[in-house]
Amino acid sequence: MANTLPLGRPRELPLLEIRKRVLFPGVLLRLQIGRAKSVKLVESIWDAQNRTFKKGSMIGVCTVQREADGSSASRKRQVGEAGEAEDEDPAEALEVLEVPEKDGPTVYRAGTVARVLQLSRVNSSDNQSFQFSLLVEGVARMRVNNLVSTQPFHVAQISWLADEGSVNDTEVRALAINVREIARNLLELQRKRNSPSGKKTKEVIENLERAAPGRLADLLSANMDADVEEKQSVLGELHLVPRLRRTLELLNRQVEVFKISDKIQSEVEGKLKSTQREYYLRQQLRAINDELGQMSGKGGPGAEKDEMELLEENLAKVDMPEEARLSADRELQRLKQMQPSQPEYSVIRTFLELMAELPWDKTTKDNLDVVNAREVLDADHHALDKVKKRIIEFLAVRSLKNDMKGPILCLAGPPGVGKTSLGKSVADALGRKFRRIALGGVRDEAEIRGHRRTYIGALPGNIVTTLKKAGTNNPVVLLDEIDKLGRDMRGDPASALLEVLDPEQNDSFVDHYLNVPFDLSKVMFIATANRLDTIPAPLLDRMEIIELPGYTMSEKHQIAVKHLVPKQMERHGIAGDHIEFTPSAVDIVIDSYTREAGVRNLDREIAALCRFAAVKVAESRDRVLHARLEEAREGSVAGGSLAHLHVAEVVDQDEAAAGRPIPSFPPGEEGDGLAADHEAKADGDEDEDDYESEIAQRTALPGVSTGMAWTQVGGEILFIEAWLHRGNGRVQLTGQLGKVMEESVRAALSFVRGHLNELNLNQIEGQFVDLQTAITKADLHVHFPAGGVPKDGPSAGVAVTAAILSALTGRCVRPDTACTGEITLRGLVLPVGGIKEKVLAAHRAGIKRIVLPKRNSKDVIEIPEEVRAELEIVHVDNILDAMAQLFEADQKVTVPSWIKEIDDDERKRKKASGRKDPIGQIPGDATGSGGEVPPHWSAAPRGNHDGDHDARNVRDLCGPILESSL
Repeated sequence: MANTLPLGRPRELPLLEIRKRVLFPGVLLRLQIGRAKSVKLVESIWDAQNRTFKKGSMIGVCTVQREADGSSASRKRQVGEAGEAEDEDPAEALEVLEVPEKDGPTVYRAGTVARVLQLSRVNSSDNQSFQFSLLVEGVARMRVNNLVSTQPFHVAQISWLADEGSVNDTEVRALAINVREIARNLLELQRKRNSPSGKKTKEVIENLERAAPGRLADLLSANMDADVEEKQSVLGELHLVPRLRRTLELLNRQVEVFKISDKIQSEVEGKLKSTQREYYLRQQLRAINDELGQMSGKGGPGAEKDEMELLEENLAKVDMPEEARLSADRELQRLKQMQPSQPEYSVIRTFLELMAELPWDKTTKDNLDVVNAREVLDADHHALDKVKKRIIEFLAVRSLKNDMKGPILCLAGPPGVGKTSLGKSVADALGRKFRRIALGGVRDEAEIRGHRRTYIGALPGNIVTTLKKAGTNNPVVLLDEIDKLGRDMRGDPASALLEVLDPEQNDSFVDHYLNVPFDLSKVMFIATANRLDTIPAPLLDRMEIIELPGYTMSEKHQIAVKHLVPKQMERHGIAGDHIEFTPSAVDIVIDSYTREAGVRNLDREIAALCRFAAVKVAESRDRVLHARLEEAREGSVAGGSLAHLHVAEVVDQDEAAAGRPIPSFPPGEEGDGLAADHEAKADGDEDEDDYESEIAQRTALPGVSTGMAWTQVGGEILFIEAWLHRGNGRVQLTGQLGKVMEESVRAALSFVRGHLNELNLNQIEGQFVDLQTAITKADLHVHFPAGGVPKDGPSAGVAVTAAILSALTGRCVRPDTACTGEITLRGLVLPVGGIKEKVLAAHRAGIKRIVLPKRNSKDVIEIPEEVRAELEIVHVDNILDAMAQLFEADQKVTVPSWIKEIDDDERKRKKASGRKDPIGQIPGDATGSGGEVPPHWSAAPRGNHDGDHDARNVRDLCGPILESSL
């Protein structure tokens, strides 16, 4: 045998898993221990009292399998487990053991029994935890049979393995001689390459002159540059002959790698010398041509144009401005004097190629036909009259003045209203090239102005690159999502755009890469944005803002019928006889399944209907096809007609029936019943709609009003809920409100407290009620539902005032009315913004009456005429008029129970003090107002609210809903 195993061999050893390294018998290996289980294993052999390790400690060392190793060795492992080809295939060496714990490693079963030679405890790199430095020596090979325990560290049951084969075998001795010879050759190659491992390899070879063959293979494999899987295959091989063969293969491969590397290095050096020689010959040729007066061989017999000449010709063809021409000629002369191997050569050449490709003098002729432009715009987009009008105006002026500068427009509006696609339509109408630049998330100023050529990898900015791709100096350039520009330490792209979008400056725009002016005044820039408050004010001032607030119901209907439905039917392969979109069906989809300013969700819903129709068409065709084939098969048995049947004919003949079965009911009988049934099903499916009206449900109780808000994606309605109950005058606000909105609520409360007498609300059920005292002794809670959405702004003042008065008096706000407007402590209603978006949102939600500030009357003109025709818009300039419009006339109410309780307490207090009880008296001079109830506050019956019991029921329904948020 080649070696003998030591006596007293333990069958169970602590198992230490190492990564990316393999320990061989007879080899020293230093390990840094830092993982939790490894530290616990080392601590078990650590003598804390003597600060050293226990003498004679032995551990088992195995290598963790990498994922890459596992994929290449999976088939070998399966063969080894099946017990096939165990003599020649290295499956046993690559057998693995999976540790049965969460995120446990997978280790090779073949390992090494190691003796601990040195153990020291040192601080880790983070100076917060400790780790160990462990020096071990491989003793013998082992095989991990299974794990005995996994806590606190891994303990394995092992089998000690000895080498197989005789060292005196002829083949073993021959292989050992070859291994030593190849090792010497490898040493010589490493010395030529000045490799630091050359000396180390020499020391190893000197120690192996008299080493046994098995030890020779182990030491060489341990010090060789090889993969873990390859080293593991050597470690797991017990027989000497296969082990030496594998070691010899690794050595030969390493020698070949070094030889090929030296060959490549020689070829590269030869090419460099050849390039230098070519450069010197070219310089001599230039000198000869100078003497002959034929610089660069131009005009000489047999002269050929090289790349330099071609570049020079391209530059000469371009009509550049004088400053750009001087810069290009100067760089061209520098390029001619440079060697191509110089780093700056490629930079200058790329710059000159860009100068030759830029459209300095290439202009697209505009199509100034106003009628054609209007037809193109109307065909691509419905509505959007503002933008279309502006383009037509530009064409009209352009036809009168040929040198007019291009306009700089900014289309602002919610998503899905057609801002991006509108830019392409404008380019088609003008007959210009169209290019789009996405600005969302751009944070580097160099994306706009480019990098300076002094930097490695410098490139021009997106503006110059876009003009180069367009091939003309007057394209339509869409600056998409300009409101989403970023800013960081690399610069501010918004500031870089100031020069681009300034009509007075962009005729001499300087890109850092070009470093010469370029005229952008002929370019038509169209920017898009969802919101304007995120755009810096100087940049916003340079653009002409055109707001696209959204579409009305009728506009959405026309867009769906003319654009969305044909597009989706064509995209899904649906024919006209497969599905029919009736006007009522389109209206149901718009009203019940989408509620947005744009039409993006509407497009998705129409696509969903087309997919549903496609499934039905495919299923119906399959059924008809199978039925016809079955009939044909039966016919072939009888008369042999199957040979004349084609599948295409079956589909063509039954296409209409397969795609859209038509019922054969006579008119007025079953057919009418079927249509009525469909309508009933449509009416019965209202609870499955994505959106349903909740205005009447939400406003049926006192203390709730309907307001209107503007958001970055359009307008929206919001409900304001107010709740009063006995307390000590505290105010609680919920719904994630901003500072401005909190101030609006407090201003509304102050106005109500200070003007109760002017509002004439102190008479309920024919008796005088001291609301001033009641409200000072009550806690107010104002809640804005959808608390996960932040809310801010001053425009909810009127709605908050109405909600507080409704909760205080028990009167309900009109459910068909929404309001907006800022209030003051003097009772004025101030104008607010976003009127068009708010009114359109209220119209979509089913509101019939709108209360607006009087000073916003000029904004009503922007609302589409069909929307104004369906709404009653009321203008007010003070809160008293607003409240008269928000509360129903002749509404019968009852005294809320909490006010009665406060009145009772006040009466008892006054009775105890000897003062007369004012309850029941309605003197005009005592209350500061007449005893009559104003006509617009006296009530008409609204439901059954008679008696204290009914009022208490109403309060019980409203109270818990709001108090649950406290």
